[in-house]
Amino acid sequence: MPERILVTGAGGFLGSHICHYFGQRGHTIAAIDRVPAPSETAALYPNLRNFSTIKLPDTTFSPIIQEFQPALLIHCAGSASVPYSMQEPYDDFQQAAGVTAFILETLRNYMPSCHFVFLSSAAVYGNPTILPVREETPCQPISPYGYHKYICETLCREYESIYSVRSAVLRIFSAYGERLRKQVIFDLCGKFSDPSVKRVELFGTGDETRDFIHAADIAQAADRIRTAKASGVFNVASGVQTRISEVAEIIKQCFQSDKEIVFSGSNRPGDPLCWQADISKLSSLGFRQEVAFQEGIGNYCRWFKSVYGK
Repeated sequence: MPERILVTGAGGFLGSHICHYFGQRGHTIAAIDRVPAPSETAALYPNLRNFSTIKLPDTTFSPIIQEFQPALLIHCAGSASVPYSMQEPYDDFQQAAGVTAFILETLRNYMPSCHFVFLSSAAVYGNPTILPVREETPCQPISPYGYHKYICETLCREYESIYSVRSAVLRIFSAYGERLRKQVIFDLCGKFSDPSVKRVELFGTGDETRDFIHAADIAQAADRIRTAKASGVFNVASGVQTRISEVAEIIKQCFQSDKEIVFSGSNRPGDPLCWQADISKLSSLGFRQEVAFQEGIGNYCRWFKSVYGK
C-alpha cells in the first residue's frame, strides 16, 4: 500500500537511489537535502511531493513533518567519509549524532508514530576477527565515523525504548552504484580512464575484502523493513567477500586497459581489512540480492564513462 515517505540526504548517492526506488513504486516522497535539487529531478525523483533545501538541524523541519505526516522517515543525511572523520572528528560527530538526535526528538514531539530507518555502517564493527559478521558481533569501531554511527544507533534504541519511536538500523557494508563519486570503485574508474595515469596505485595489499551491495538493493532492504514494520539492527550486504584486487581487475577489463595495478602494502588509518556480513536476519524478511556484483560494476563503469568520458 502506498505511503508517505520522507528522505533526508535525498540529494546524495544513497538518498537519491532510495527516493527513486520508492517513488517508482507509487509512494509519495518528500525529500530534504542541504543542497538544491539536482537538474535531473524529474527523472531521479518520481512521485516527488516536494524537495526542501535545508541543512539540519533547522527550525523549518518540524513544520515539514507536521504538514507531510510521513509514515516512514529514512535518514540518509550526515557524514559519509572515514578519512574526513579522522581529520574532523567533532564536525563528523555533529553531522551524525547531533542531526540524528534532532530528527528523533522532532518525531517524538510531532510524529511519534512515524517509522524511523537509520542508515548506519559496518564501520561500527571495526576489524572483526570472525567472519561473517553477525548483528550480535561486538562493536569495536576504529574510526570516529564508526564511533559516531554507533552513537546514533544508541540514540535509536533510546527513543524506541523510552518514547516508543519505532526505529530500524541498517548496517550497510560496501555500498556502490551509479552516482557514487568517492571510494575505491570511483577511484579505480578515474585512474583507468585518465591517460596521464601510467599505472594504477592503490592502498593495501589487494587481499583486503569488502562485501559490496548495490544502492538499489539497499533501497530494497529499507522496503523490507517498511513492510515488516521491523525494528532493531540489520546487516545490509550481499554476504559475499570480494578482494580489492579482483575489483581492480574487473574494472580494468571494463576499460580495456593494460595499465599495471600496484598496491602500496599499507592501509589508511580507519580502514578495515576484511568484511563479510551474515545477512540471514534481513533475508528472513524476504530480502534477496537482485543486482549481482559483475552486473552492477558493468553498469557503474558505463555510467562513469557517460559522465566523465573514457
